[in-house]
Amino acid sequence: MPVGICAVAVWALGRDERAPRAYAPAAGEVASCEELSPAARRGKRIYQRGATEDGRAIEGAIVGGAAALSGREAACAGCHGPSGQGTTEGGVTAPPLAAELRLGASGERGGGAGQGRGAGEGAMTAAALVTAIREGRGPAGQWLSPVMPRYHLAEADLSDLVDYLGCVGRDLDPGVTAGSVALGAALPLTGPEAPVGAAARDVLMAAFAEVNARGGLYRRRLELRVEDSAGPAGDAGATARLLDRGVLALVGSAFDGDPALRARLSEERAPLVGPLALAGAPGLAGGAGAPGLAGGAPGRARDVARGGAAGADDVVFQVLPGPDVLARVAVKHLAGAPATAGALALVVHTRDRAGEAWASGAREEAAHRDLPAPQALSFEPGHLSSRDVAGAARAHGARAVLFWGPGADLASARAALDDAGSAAPIYASLGSLAGSAGAPSRELAGRVLFVYPGSLGERERASEEALQAFLRRAGVAPGPLGIQASAYVAAQIAIEALKRAGAHTTREGLIAALERLRDFDAGPAPPVTFARNRRTGVLGASLLWMDPTSDTTVRASEWIEVVP
Repeated sequence: MPVGICAVAVWALGRDERAPRAYAPAAGEVASCEELSPAARRGKRIYQRGATEDGRAIEGAIVGGAAALSGREAACAGCHGPSGQGTTEGGVTAPPLAAELRLGASGERGGGAGQGRGAGEGAMTAAALVTAIREGRGPAGQWLSPVMPRYHLAEADLSDLVDYLGCVGRDLDPGVTAGSVALGAALPLTGPEAPVGAAARDVLMAAFAEVNARGGLYRRRLELRVEDSAGPAGDAGATARLLDRGVLALVGSAFDGDPALRARLSEERAPLVGPLALAGAPGLAGGAGAPGLAGGAPGRARDVARGGAAGADDVVFQVLPGPDVLARVAVKHLAGAPATAGALALVVHTRDRAGEAWASGAREEAAHRDLPAPQALSFEPGHLSSRDVAGAARAHGARAVLFWGPGADLASARAALDDAGSAAPIYASLGSLAGSAGAPSRELAGRVLFVYPGSLGERERASEEALQAFLRRAGVAPGPLGIQASAYVAAQIAIEALKRAGAHTTREGLIAALERLRDFDAGPAPPVTFARNRRTGVLGASLLWMDPTSDTTVRASEWIEVVP
């Protein structure tokens, strides 16, 4: 646990003018923290990310080399908190570093360094401070806490860090003022998808207005800034404009997984909460009234999903599982079915990133369960060859088919297997039917098991009623219910994380708060959980089949969870 690097910096600095700038700012300096100096900005990166401006990871080791730390693991914020508020975990307390909190916790009185307990312990030069951090010895030669890593930190980096410590807890992140927090959403406001974008925008605005009517969060109003994603630069251009304008985070925003944009979000540590899947906006056909959350549908918005379960450096917090997780659910169910245990599976998928993610998830779960590696057949949407499907199923002895693609192609695959005399069950995302007007649902009844990550039964009915009540109360016009549900869930998650992040609102604090969400009820979605190594809030699904007499869906399994 990297408890010590900042604790030593605060405790050890004295009055020596050759030492880096003192931690606690004088009263007249407080306003300057709203706009950090270049050195303080570099120090903030070290404090929050454990990395220097040129990308070098800060490194250290626990006494005796018991554990090595690098990068984010070594960041001060990991223990002292993103705003220097201090934390206690596992019986170890990391003291607060924000000036007003530190003085209150230590009993110090007065302003800068050298006026409290540290003053009587001897002045520290920059070189002596580096020795304390590198060797773990204080000014009198005493050993410091054994849980404090011994760091390899250059003098210039140390100076930058201490410069930022004078402002930690006082600086303002993009989009934050004394009276407001600006959040952004890239949504289509023109073109054929404009009604979808307007529906999401209206729900986001209504959710934030409800918070503002209660006095806001920590006396700050929530503001929504929207950029049109239907322009030539698409989602990436609209998101870039929002970041340029200055927003704390993106909420319910369209995101197509553009690698360059993802890299910028990560570099700026700008979280994206609940990216919207705009494909299949009308909702899930045959969903027995399910809001749908517009999730699991083949299309460009699903391309973001493969990165949704990435490590802690990823700042995209996705609510529903992507194709890879849905395929894993299908394989887990297949492995537990007596008739198909140990079965060979054929994966039929579209030739795009979403389809590849579906195939990858199937391979991953099969390997995890010691099942034979599934064979794969890819195709261009709308051009699936029935002959190829039948031939591949026959050649590989497939006892089950995992399908990812549009509903019309799914019907073609079903017909091809019927003609070939194959009785293999077909697993597919319920999203295959989204946006497919006139999809031949009756042809899929009884044979296809649909993977669905949304709520079912009483919870589904209650959450839909609550959403409809909110829409009526807020005066939001009826629209695509799946998109409205998605926007509502994204807004509720962001609001809850902002509450937990505390009064000093920062991007890192918001990310940390999101990582602490456990089984959070955001409304029309299963309970949402994130973590340091988990960026997908729902890691499971249920299986449904279609009733041929009513064209409605019927539960075919209990909830099936997969591990991150």
